[in-house]
Amino acid sequence: MSQEPIQKYRGVICQCCRQPIPLPAIVLRIEDSRRMEGAFPGQSDTTRVFALRCRCCEREMPYLTSEIVEIDGVPKRRLSRLAMRDAVSATRTASA
Repeated sequence: MSQEPIQKYRGVICQCCRQPIPLPAIVLRIEDSRRMEGAFPGQSDTTRVFALRCRCCEREMPYLTSEIVEIDGVPKRRLSRLAMRDAVSATRTASA
């Protein structure tokens, strides 16, 4: 019986709906470069703020770099705006 390795990704927890939000590549690059620079003595450890939109509730909130956590699993895929518009129009049609 073989166990598959558990996939993990870095993200933050949504302040509104408490669902995990994966970090975009640009935030990961900035955070990684900040960690590398912080490895040298005498560097100040500053906290940075960035805004992310939740894939579940679609709300955008500011997050601190100190709020980044390792999350088990695979990130949820965001519905495209076209797919969301179709879902909303289908709901409106069904209720009419």
